[in-house]
Amino acid sequence: MHARRPPGAPGVGASMSLFLGLLAAAAALNVLFRTATRGPAVSADGVAMWSAALNVLAGHGLVDFAGRPLTIWAPAPALLMAAGGRAGLDPLDAMRWINAAALAATVGVFGHWLAIRTRRRAVALAGAAIAAVSYPLGYYAGYVLGEPLALLFVFAALAQLDAFLRGRGGPGALALAGGFAGLAVTARYPAAVLIPVGSAALLLDRRAPASGRLKRALAFGGIATAPLAVIVCRNWMATGTLVGRPLGDRSLYIARDNMDLLLHAGKALGISLLPGAGPEWLAHLPWLVAGALCALSVCLMVACPRAFPLRHAKAPRADPSVGLFFGFAAAYLASLYPLVRAGSGQFIDSRLLLPAFLPALAAGALLADRFLRIEARGREAPAKRLLAAALAAGCVVHATLAIRQNAVVTAEWRARGDAEWGAYNSAYRDGSATLRNVVPAPPDAVVYSNEAPLLWYHDRTAPPGRYRELPRRAEGLGAVVAPGSAIVWFDKRLFDGMGYGVSDLLADPGVRLAGEWEDGKLLRVAGPGAVP
Repeated sequence: MHARRPPGAPGVGASMSLFLGLLAAAAALNVLFRTATRGPAVSADGVAMWSAALNVLAGHGLVDFAGRPLTIWAPAPALLMAAGGRAGLDPLDAMRWINAAALAATVGVFGHWLAIRTRRRAVALAGAAIAAVSYPLGYYAGYVLGEPLALLFVFAALAQLDAFLRGRGGPGALALAGGFAGLAVTARYPAAVLIPVGSAALLLDRRAPASGRLKRALAFGGIATAPLAVIVCRNWMATGTLVGRPLGDRSLYIARDNMDLLLHAGKALGISLLPGAGPEWLAHLPWLVAGALCALSVCLMVACPRAFPLRHAKAPRADPSVGLFFGFAAAYLASLYPLVRAGSGQFIDSRLLLPAFLPALAAGALLADRFLRIEARGREAPAKRLLAAALAAGCVVHATLAIRQNAVVTAEWRARGDAEWGAYNSAYRDGSATLRNVVPAPPDAVVYSNEAPLLWYHDRTAPPGRYRELPRRAEGLGAVVAPGSAIVWFDKRLFDGMGYGVSDLLADPGVRLAGEWEDGKLLRVAGPGAVP
């Protein structure tokens, strides 16, 4: 990683390299050990990627279990699983190793960057350790998802861009930054925020003339958008839309009002900072603490300006890289609101917050490094020691809670699969009476369901297009469900956002109940226009 080592910085010696290597190995081994018994967790998103990988291997193209082109999800995870299959690995097992390797590389790259960019060894050690034991990072690395790859590419792009803006690495660093940004988009679409943020940072670089800034921004943007342009063209050819689905296809999991959305985001932040700690309300505590600290800081800066020497003669200058990393984190978080409102299929949870985690941690580490180098004297010294002790205590508390929660979840996953987020290898899914009765002898017609990915998960021999998801609105059923089809309805599905139920379906004379079990039912549709 190209970065200019600040004067007085400890650099990356043999002991630091060994420590970073051990942290990276520990992060990867946690994922591998967690998924060794039952494989990686597979959510609805993971089913789409996994089925697309198997269809690529079977020669059907990049289509999911329902025969739809894989456009809503980024293609890199599916293509990598297919590549693992070509190499002789089971695609799911290949993704398990890919995610573990991506997480290890992320920890190593992040720790190496911190060791070069900070002067205080303790800051680099603490930052790398927090990344290695982070509960959300390790948690989603156990899923068939593109998050681990996206996080690696996002931070690598920002680190290379930071190196270029600081005069280190030259055109090569700029090209690498654009390349990593483009790869991040192929793993997770929201990472496209990197493109405008990086371009803006280059345009605002005062070291270069205006014409030079524009050329650099265009070069970075051209490289970064090349993979996205390919994806957009494929979306248009496959679906007739740039985004891969009709603009009117809006999820029913959209937040109903702004306060509900904010509360979910606050809880997601709390889970990231205080994983597995205390009662349910404690997850919202970080929002309250952050607001209180901001208010307290403003009051103290007014009452005791010397305690916060923003322009103190002995205070080191602020690192301009803080703006780049915080700028990306802020821009990404701001983009989540329109993303969710446009129908991302979920509230803002810890998974959606992940891409902002390492950039925010990097900016915080640079600020902490600057703070620890402030020469505080007199009345300022006790305040500095107190704040430094609080900072260290916060790191220890976070790491302790994260390690404990990682251990708990690893034990749960090895025993019975994911027990928290409704993955299809969880105890409930494997214990489904409906699946036991329907999947061994599937209906001899096109099968619709309010949980079609679950059906495919248990019947991977089905050709693409056999299982189809029911529309999320009752008024669309008549145009979608073909006469003579079967409907497998799961009463205990994770998200009940269909807007209708079995009673609404049976109200139509063309629909009859063919089977009923403790967690679902089998319905038959007969005659034209049977479902309203």
